[in-house]
Order: sequence, then structure tokens, then C-alpha cells
Amino acid sequence: MAHTGVSGVPQGAADTWRVRIRGAGGTPVGAGVLISGGRVLTCAHVARTALGLADDESPAGAELALDFAGSATREPVAASVAAQGWAPPVDGRGDVAVLTLHGPAPDDCAPASLHACGPAGDRIVRVFGQPQAAGPGRWVRVRLVGSGGLSPDWVQFEGVTQLGDRVQQGFSGAGAVDAAGDVLGIVVAEDLRAAQRTGWLIPVEAAARYCPLISGAVTSLENTPSWPPQAERDLTSALVRIPSMYDPQRRERILRDTGDDVALLAVRSPVLLEDVRAVVAVCLQYADGIDRLAAALRWYEHGSLSIREFERVLARLRSGDGPQESAS
Repeated sequence: MAHTGVSGVPQGAADTWRVRIRGAGGTPVGAGVLISGGRVLTCAHVARTALGLADDESPAGAELALDFAGSATREPVAASVAAQGWAPPVDGRGDVAVLTLHGPAPDDCAPASLHACGPAGDRIVRVFGQPQAAGPGRWVRVRLVGSGGLSPDWVQFEGVTQLGDRVQQGFSGAGAVDAAGDVLGIVVAEDLRAAQRTGWLIPVEAAARYCPLISGAVTSLENTPSWPPQAERDLTSALVRIPSMYDPQRRERILRDTGDDVALLAVRSPVLLEDVRAVVAVCLQYADGIDRLAAALRWYEHGSLSIREFERVLARLRSGDGPQESAS
């Protein structure tokens, strides 16, 4: 007998947030992600196709059908585009839609955990789409490569292998899931050339900029502390004065002790100043990133004068005070 949590969803059930957007005749035309508040995140062009709209038509008042690939019921649910949930593609920007369900999601489905994507970092993610040749849908694994594509907001990905399934028509709106089970973005486009295995996704932090009503569902946007504008500069300046940061091998150990997520995402440089700045930039994206870095440094520095100066800079920034003036 399966045990259930407080939401009624079986414990251990994963990826039950997967949505199929249906068009005319009930044929899947794309995918989506169930998020909190009875909403679904998808691409505007997927919703437009499902509704049969021309490029210049508004979706206001129109209703589409969707169902849940992760549910045992597969019962369709009606939905429509939410107020302030429509950002169609314009000049390489946008292509985001947020749908409001007209009924409850199935009891065996839970909203996705959204986490800001941040730098690509060569991470492997998986996406579940609806190619017409595969009725129930397929998972495909891809590697995030870096920013690029028709929009500056997009992140490019490449197929992990040259064999097996690839991202293709029917994957638009599909959630890209990392090793922790968080959705980092949604697939927006693929390279139509048969020989290529390239595609692009819209990171969830970019989707939240276009449709702010989902901002509260994005973990790093909700929980990341607000640092003053000079935080990256001041922390970097203090860190490059710490002896443990001079030695590349010790610096690598400190970075690993800070966390695999930071070590994976920080873009490295042989130049000390640039290397430390990149580490600080990534740490600032996490609610506890700077605290983890400081804890790792304390272990190696044992109360040195330079680590105490770093602690003073950190305390000043947390208090919201501006940079200290140098004595003339």
C-alpha cells in the first residue's frame, strides 16, 4: 500500500507535475508544468496552437484542454490564460504563458519545485515531451551549454548522445528537471535540421520576469536575500586578501566545501580576481551561498586578520550600510 503525504500525493512520487496541452481533437500539441496556485507554466506559442489563434489574436476568454501525464486518471481539465499571464514572442523576447485551471488538478499530482537556472554549467537535465510518434510521451536527457539562441534570455542545450530520442516538435513547454528534481526552465525551441540535436529553454527566472505572477513559486527569487549593489565588488575585494584564496589548490578545496552547486556553476579563471569574483557571483544567487563560503573559509583561516576583515565587510553589507570611505 502506498503511503501518502499531507497533500494526498503518494510519497516518493516524482514528476507528477507533467502536463500535456491538447489541441483540436484532443491531440497533444505541447507540454506544461503544474505550479502552485492551480496554474500551469507553458510557452505562449503552445497555448496559441492549442487555441487555434492567429499571431495577432488575444487568448482572453478562450478555453483549452489539458491533462496530466503523471496522473493515473488522465482526465482532461479545462484551462485558460491567466490575467497577466500572457507574454507572446515579440522580437526574440517572451513566449511564456501561465494558465489557470478551471478545476482541481488530480489528487495524485503535485506542483513542481521551480528553481532559478542560473549559469548553465554543463549540467545534465531531462525533459518530458509529447512527440506525436510517441503517444504517452518520452523523456530525453540533454546538457545545458550556455546562453544563446534567438533571445538573450534563452539557454542552449545539446543532446547527450547521438542515439535515441531527441527534443523535437511536441516538447515545447516541457519542464527541464535537474538532478535535485527542480524544474529550471521550459523548452521553447529546437533546431529543425535533422542532423542537429540542439534546442533552447527559457529559464524560470526569465519566465518570471515576463509573467511576475509566478515569481513567488521560484525558490531562488523568493528566498535569496537582497544584497546592496556593491556586494559583489566588496566581497571580492575582501576575499582576494585572504591567504587561503592565494593557493589554487586550497581555493579549490574551499570551493568544494562551499557546495557542489557553487563548484559546478562558477565559471573559473586562472586570474585570481576574476576567479573569486565568479565564485562570489554564484554564491549571491543562493540564500545561504555566502554563509557557506564564509564557513569554509573559517575552517582554513582559524581567525586570521584577513578573515576577520572579511567578516566585518559581510556584516556591513548585511546591515545595508554603504562602502566605508578610505581615510585621506
